Amino acid sequence: MSHLVIRRYLGLFLFTVAFPKESRPSPLANRIGQRYAQDQTPAIPLFYFSDGKQAENMIVRSSGEILVTIDTAPELYQIDPFANQTGGIVHSFPNYTSLFGIVELINDVFYIIASNFTGPPNYYGFEGTASILELDLREAPDPLVFQTGLKVTKIVDVPEAQLLDGLAIISQSKGLLMSGDAQTGTLYLINVLNHTTTAVLQDELLSGINQEATAGLAHIGVNGLKYHNGILYWSNTARGIYGQVPINSDTGHATAKPSVLANYATDIDDLSFDASGDQFISEDERGILLRPAGTSAAKNRTRLLTSLPGADANAFGRTLRDKCVLYAVFAGEPSGVASIDLGKQGFCG
Repeated sequence: MSHLVIRRYLGLFLFTVAFPKESRPSPLANRIGQRYAQDQTPAIPLFYFSDGKQAENMIVRSSGEILVTIDTAPELYQIDPFANQTGGIVHSFPNYTSLFGIVELINDVFYIIASNFTGPPNYYGFEGTASILELDLREAPDPLVFQTGLKVTKIVDVPEAQLLDGLAIISQSKGLLMSGDAQTGTLYLINVLNHTTTAVLQDELLSGINQEATAGLAHIGVNGLKYHNGILYWSNTARGIYGQVPINSDTGHATAKPSVLANYATDIDDLSFDASGDQFISEDERGILLRPAGTSAAKNRTRLLTSLPGADANAFGRTLRDKCVLYAVFAGEPSGVASIDLGKQGFCG
């Protein structure tokens, strides 16, 4: 969830990145240390949203198109990354004001958080309005954009939640998802097969700084979520914390308390992983951060990868043509989608 919309226009430039020599660095960290100083690859805008609409989250389909959720309208967009400024609304979800996290459990079957949300400057969700919706695109017409009659199913309401934001897959086979309530610091386990939801963890590290705040982001805690190798990684926007908590994939419950991996000076949002385990973290003030695989909490090796103010979320391309491209959505005036071609540096994500 970004708040840059009321503060600035998009600025695009690249920071040079260099990594110290450390034991067992990831391949990506090695390549950046060698190549970024001489081959600068900026974030290139692909698509801008009109009418002040603000991108919130994104996912890349196996066919290559990018699906983007909007938090200023209950709309899902599809963007064609191979055709400049080509995209449009896939579906508008009635009875909600905003869309947030999105995941793909099986090919072309997506789960989306929909709820009612004030947007800036208050950034408040409304208790009793959050739902998990299923969007099945397996039999959707092609081209998809601007089509009607898509298969949408409400999986479950989450009435106790105030502002569900991030969404992560815990177990594909068991249909388990995890979502975070940014206003209360609570993790909810969602079973899409049984249509149930359970609060499984609440912790101060997941909560905001001031739950009574009436404006700004002081009350926004757990935001981005990604599950990787038995660990749920999370960001806390108000506290600027990047952390982890081990989750049992069979039960969806934590096996230890949440812990902090890194503290950042500014707000962080959603994140992604590449095949090597390198982490790409969206930071509102600057852009996309790279945290190499194997980085410990005691030795924070995070560096700024690409300048993209307003960065909300990011994900790698899924086709042979763009497997080395990191896509990102950003807030601002206007909000949009950008690409960072890491293949030009001689490595892939």
